[in-house]
Amino acid sequence: MIKKAFWTALTLTVFAVSVLLWWSVSMPRIIKYRRYNLQKSAHYGNHSRTPTRRAPLILYWSYPWNDKSSGSPEGEKIGICDTTYDRNRIAEADAIVFHYTTINARDIPWKHYRSPNQLFVWWSAEGPAVLRLEGVNMEGFDGFFNWTWTYRRDADVARNYGYRGNVINTIAKGKKAVDKEIAEKTGLAVWIVSQCNYTHGARLRMNYMKKLQGAGLNFTGYGKCFDRALPRSPENPYPYETIKSYKFYLAFENALHCTDYITEKFWNNGLKSGVVPVVWGPKKEDLLRVAPLDSFIFVEDFKSPKDLAEYLLYLDKNDTEYRKYFRWREDESMTDEKMIKLTKERYPGLDIQMPLETLCDKLLKKSKTKIISSLKKVFRDPNPEECLAL
Repeated sequence: MIKKAFWTALTLTVFAVSVLLWWSVSMPRIIKYRRYNLQKSAHYGNHSRTPTRRAPLILYWSYPWNDKSSGSPEGEKIGICDTTYDRNRIAEADAIVFHYTTINARDIPWKHYRSPNQLFVWWSAEGPAVLRLEGVNMEGFDGFFNWTWTYRRDADVARNYGYRGNVINTIAKGKKAVDKEIAEKTGLAVWIVSQCNYTHGARLRMNYMKKLQGAGLNFTGYGKCFDRALPRSPENPYPYETIKSYKFYLAFENALHCTDYITEKFWNNGLKSGVVPVVWGPKKEDLLRVAPLDSFIFVEDFKSPKDLAEYLLYLDKNDTEYRKYFRWREDESMTDEKMIKLTKERYPGLDIQMPLETLCDKLLKKSKTKIISSLKKVFRDPNPEECLAL
């Protein structure tokens, strides 16, 4: 009996010593691995995000350009998602959003908290040429980000300047509304521009506009390029009232043929102001994917600035033809769904832009994340040379 007890005690002692030895050797490695996985999770394979019961939290790493007026206010909701700029809450965040001006290669290797359940999101509303001029080094973030948040349709989350459905849902529709819009127009064309030669595209558009003027198109210019400020007032901080008194808005971008790059010049200054946009810069198929049918005039449809000028002057004197660009507004039953159907019927092979999902929508879906091996390859490279030219 004593002998059996002795061997039992000896066995338990050996087991206990073995466990202690394993603990002392293995635990530092486990702790080190877990810390590494938290900080370097972007370099691991695809994984599903852990579901959460609370409202997702989006952390903006900082204000764009370090300018509070350029970012959303602290605590502003995106859908049901909460947002913050408080970096002390990084461990709570489901997504950390980095505007391209708030992070640079000096931040890599990453020295802050990171969990495999978080998404690191790269945000830019600027085109590739502007990023090149500003010296943004995309190669410094290979394998760091999980999603892109840009104006491109193939972005992980679309952050467009506008969307067809939003315009259709917010403007006044019907014949009486269009009658009122057209009756208020006293000027021919207006252009607001302050970047005269910063980019290759900006120089091209200025040259084209000079040719339009030479062909007899007299337009009203505002902004730094014309040394003429728009009239503003506390009641009218953004001068839509001024713009809507013209028949045409010259929606000329600062870049040529950049994929999906269609800015507020088209959406706000043009369509939402009740003015027909005359568009230069985007590719036509990109416009057709997102715009209401027959809502704009495309510069490249004309052989020369002279031909375009003559057409605009013709529309100025022909109300029936000019009104054709408002047919989509006259239809009181028009919805985004109806416009999508009509666009598909006219352009059956075109990939039409569908209703957009917000960053919050994507987080709530608990979408499977990924690792972006190269920002340059997914954002800058899929553009023609004329877009990238400096």
